[in-house]
Amino acid sequence: MEMALDGSEARGREPDGRGGTSAAGARGKESLMGLYLRLTKPVHGLIVQGMVLSALSVAFGFVPYLVAIVIAQKALEGSMFDAQTLALMVIASVACATASRLLFGGGTGICHHADADFRVNTRRILFGHFSHLPLGWFSDRTSSEAKQAASDDVLGMHQSVGHAPTDLVNAALTPIIPLVYLFTVDWRLALLLVGYLVVMTAVSMPLMMRDYSELNKRYNAANVELSASVVEMVEGIEVVKAFGGSRQAGGRFRRAVRDLSEVVHVWTKATAGAYSLLVAGTSPGMMLAMIGLASCLFVSNGWCDLATCVPFLVLGANIPSGIMAVGSSMGFLRLAKQSLEHLSEILAVKPLPERACAEDLPSKDLDVAFDRVSFSYAAESSRALDEVTVRLAPGTVTALVGGSGSGKTTFARLIPRFWDPVSGTVRMGGVDLRDASSQSVLSKAAIVFQESMMLGVSLRENIKLARPEASDDEMVEAAKAARIHERIMELPRGYDTVVGSSDGSLSGGEAQRVAIARALIQDAPILVLDEATAHADPENETAIQEALGNLVQGRTTVVIAHRLNTVVHADRILVMEAGRIVEEGTHESLLGARGRYAELWEAQQAGAHTAEHGGKDVV
Repeated sequence: MEMALDGSEARGREPDGRGGTSAAGARGKESLMGLYLRLTKPVHGLIVQGMVLSALSVAFGFVPYLVAIVIAQKALEGSMFDAQTLALMVIASVACATASRLLFGGGTGICHHADADFRVNTRRILFGHFSHLPLGWFSDRTSSEAKQAASDDVLGMHQSVGHAPTDLVNAALTPIIPLVYLFTVDWRLALLLVGYLVVMTAVSMPLMMRDYSELNKRYNAANVELSASVVEMVEGIEVVKAFGGSRQAGGRFRRAVRDLSEVVHVWTKATAGAYSLLVAGTSPGMMLAMIGLASCLFVSNGWCDLATCVPFLVLGANIPSGIMAVGSSMGFLRLAKQSLEHLSEILAVKPLPERACAEDLPSKDLDVAFDRVSFSYAAESSRALDEVTVRLAPGTVTALVGGSGSGKTTFARLIPRFWDPVSGTVRMGGVDLRDASSQSVLSKAAIVFQESMMLGVSLRENIKLARPEASDDEMVEAAKAARIHERIMELPRGYDTVVGSSDGSLSGGEAQRVAIARALIQDAPILVLDEATAHADPENETAIQEALGNLVQGRTTVVIAHRLNTVVHADRILVMEAGRIVEEGTHESLLGARGRYAELWEAQQAGAHTAEHGGKDVV
C-alpha cells in the first residue's frame, strides 16, 4: 500500500501547522466536570427526576423501620396497639416498602432513558466534531480510535448517567436520614455511632489507598498490554499458523497475562486485610453488637431508658450499607472517568478552520499550485515537505515518484486539504484552499486510494456516494467506463447487491473498479490516484488500467507511483526526496538526465529482470 509505505512520514504523528492536530495546536481542553455537564446538558432534567425519585424511595423505605420502632417501644411500655391499628401499620409498612422499590426502579429507569438520550447527543457531538477534523487525522489513525470514542467510551459512561445519580442519592440518604432521626432521639448515642464509623474508616482507608496511584497505573498498563497482545494475536493469526510461530507469538500474550495477574495479586494482597477489617467492622452483626454494648452501658448508668435504645438497634445495623455501596460503585465510576478523559482528548483536537465567507472555486479547468509549501507532522520533526513550489496545469497528468518518506503522500494529501500547510499556500484555480470551504474543495477532487473502501450498502449506493442524485443511467455509464458493469450484472441482485452480504462479494481489484466508477460519477476536475493498481492481479490490473485511462481524461491528475513503468506516459514526473522536488520532466528527459529518476528506473528494471529470469521455479 503506497500510502502505508509513505506512512513513515505520517503514521502515528500529528501535524502542528494551520489546521493541524498536535497537542500544541489543540485548543485548551475543558475540565472533565465541565465536559460531563456539557455532554449531559440535554438530559439534566431527566437525571434530576431520577434523583428525586431515588430520594423519595429512601424516605418511603424509612417508614417500615419507624413502624417497627414504634411497635417495639409500645411493647416495652407494657401495652400494645389494638389489632386493627396494628394491621393498618403493617399494611402501611408493606405499602411504603413496595413504593420504595418502585420509586427507585422508576428513578433508575428514567436515568437509563437519560443515558440513551445522552448516547445519542454525545455521538451527535462527536460526529459533528469528526466532520470538521482534518482528514489527515483519520488517515494517521486506525478506525479503532474513532470507534473507541463513539462506541466504547460512550458505553463506558453508562454507569455515570444510568446508575450513579440514583445510586449516589440512595447511598447518601440511606445513612443520613436515620442519623438525623437518631440525633433527635439521643445525640450522645448517635455521636458514639458516628464516631465508631469514623474510626473504622480512618483505620481502614489509608491502608486500602496505600500505593493506590502506582498500583492503578500498573493495572491500567497491564490491561492495555493484554489488549494489544490479543489484537496482535488475532490480526497476525494467519502468519502465526502458516509459520508455526504460535509459541513465539503467544509469548507476549502470556507475559501480559502474567503481569496482569501479578499486579492484581499484589493489589489484592495489599488491600485485602484493610478491606476485610472495614467490612467486618461495619457488618450488621458487628454493628448490632457495638450498639448493644453501648445501650447496656447507657441503660445501666441511667443515661437513657431501654426504649430510647430501640431506634439505634433497629436502624444502626444498616447505616454503613450506603457507604459500602459507594465504594462498590467506584470501579465503574473510574471506568467512566477514563472514558471521559479519552473523549476530552478527542474533542480537544483542533478542527480545520473554515472561513465565514468562503470563496467559490471555479467549476472547470482547475490548476493546482504549490507556493513555497512546507509541512511537518510534529513540532520538532523534520519537514515532510520543504519549500515546494510547483504548478499542475489543468488537464495534465503528474506522477509523484520517490522512496518511502520522500513526501509523495503528503504532497497528494494537501491537494484535497487533508491538512493545511505549516507555511506557504496551496491554491486550486487560483484560490487559497484555506479561503474555500472544505466541502467545496472535496467536491472538486476525486480520490482513488490504493485499497478502496466499500460501505455496507448496495453497489448502487456505493457508486452514487458522491452524487446520490445521479440517475441510474449515469451510474451504469460510469460502471461501464470503470470496466465493472458486467461483473455487477453477474451478481444475483445486480446493482442492488449489498457489499459483503451473502448475495455476493467482490475481489479487491473489482472493488477498486467500483471506486473508479464512484470517482467517474463524481466528475470532479481534479483526480488523486494513490497507486491504484498496486495489489491487483494481472487480469484486474489490465481492467483497472483501462478504467483509469477513462477516468483521467480531461482532468488534472496526480498519481502516486511506486512502480515507474505505470507512469512512463505521464505529462510530467516529479521526483521527490526528503520533502523536496529534486527532478522533474518526462520519462525520456529524466532518463537522459541520468539523475535520481534514472537510478530508480534502472533498479526497478534490474529487479524485474531478476524476478523474471534469475529465480528458480517454485512449483
